[in-house]
Amino acid sequence: MTVPHNLDDWIKEDLFRIVPMAIAVIDKSFDVVFANRAFEDMFGAWQGQKCYAVYKKRDSLCPDCRGAEIFKDGKPRVTEEIGCDKAGRLNHYIQHTTPVRDTTGNISFLVEMTTDITEIVQIRKEHQLLFDQVPCNILVIDRNYRIVKTNRQLRQAMGDLEGKHCYTSLKGFDHQCDLCTARQTFGDGKTHSGYHTWTAADGNRMHQQVITEPLMAADGSFDTVMEMTVDITEIKKLESEKLEAERLAAVGKTVAGLAHGIKNLITGLEGGMYMLGSGISKNKVDRVEKGLDMLGRNINRVSMFVKEFLNFSKGRTINAELTNPAKIAEEVVDLYAARAKELGIVLNHRSSGSIEPALIDYESMHECLTNLVGNAIDACRMSDSPGQCHVRVKTLEENGIIIYEVVDDGCGMDYEVKQKAFTTFFTTKGLGGSGIGLLMTKKIVQEHGGTIEMISEPDLGSTFRVLLPRDRLPKSGAAEAETE
Repeated sequence: MTVPHNLDDWIKEDLFRIVPMAIAVIDKSFDVVFANRAFEDMFGAWQGQKCYAVYKKRDSLCPDCRGAEIFKDGKPRVTEEIGCDKAGRLNHYIQHTTPVRDTTGNISFLVEMTTDITEIVQIRKEHQLLFDQVPCNILVIDRNYRIVKTNRQLRQAMGDLEGKHCYTSLKGFDHQCDLCTARQTFGDGKTHSGYHTWTAADGNRMHQQVITEPLMAADGSFDTVMEMTVDITEIKKLESEKLEAERLAAVGKTVAGLAHGIKNLITGLEGGMYMLGSGISKNKVDRVEKGLDMLGRNINRVSMFVKEFLNFSKGRTINAELTNPAKIAEEVVDLYAARAKELGIVLNHRSSGSIEPALIDYESMHECLTNLVGNAIDACRMSDSPGQCHVRVKTLEENGIIIYEVVDDGCGMDYEVKQKAFTTFFTTKGLGGSGIGLLMTKKIVQEHGGTIEMISEPDLGSTFRVLLPRDRLPKSGAAEAETE
């Protein structure tokens, strides 16, 4: 571009014509008296026409004419308008209107500078449609934890929340949540997921699986995050019903096992009574002594059986606190170290990677692992080569699941024994066991929201795996109070 010697003349004569923004000059009769090339490209021919005819293809003044207001009060305006382009299609545009005063101060003309935003508006509509129609709850939260925007599904479920603090409107708290995914995202700019419980307007609790994403600008900065949640209330309900069904099934099997155990004890007592009665009637001291011995042993077993059953049925209240999962396993291994060494069994513990503290009832999980490690040592002792056996305990975490693994190469279990291991008062230890250990172990694991897996083959050994998902662990006393 060549700039003439007289810059003022060039600005007056040519600048408006080449500016890539539609510019028009309107007089007090609303005639278009000047327009540049960009204006013609957007709205078409303008010479000798009224502004409302050019912009909106009308034959009379617009009812809400901003130009008329500016001619009266002399205040510039910035407005978003809808008109027609030169092909007659609807278009959206931003219009900056400025008054031009003459030497006496009167407003003689208006300069209107227009930017076409039709494509932007279309994109905005598409995004809003997607935002509202996506089948999950969406909210945008700023750094003050105020809700900036919500989608239609969330508004239908929770009402109008915009401008309110998320922790107050969604949970009824007067403080930020301890496990806030939005705060984690504001802290490191990364995606975070979690589990939240909301309280609806009708008082019902809504269980939500949450993902939080930063809404970043081009330079990587951000002041808002988008939180997307899926309502899993029905899933939680079904899960609860399934656990209740499993609990009732376990109760039935437990009662059947209890009846079977009592029947065996009664048989032992009847045998002792028979030996005692026949010895007295026949005056045979050895039969009397044998009968008394049988009665004594079975009475002791009844006592042990009843105590173990009461402990199992009553249990203890879960007291979950932040605990190092590996430390529990280490203490259990130390507890059995002397016994394993005496039997010639190699016992060790290994922790894989760094495991963050978790909400676990230390005493209950200690008892759980004690049962598993004790059983593994007994399985080795009962094998054909007890002096060549190993018990390996491992603590690790994978995908948010804390795992305890107890592996032995002892006698193992056949199919029939495996079927009975967790369901009845079954023991392979004769009078030395009550059959409560694995039942108690399973109960403790379930109380922690976890599951227990077992793999075992005769003469090859057994593997027990306790899986504790972090998002299903019991809450601490403080967390439970916050939820309530």
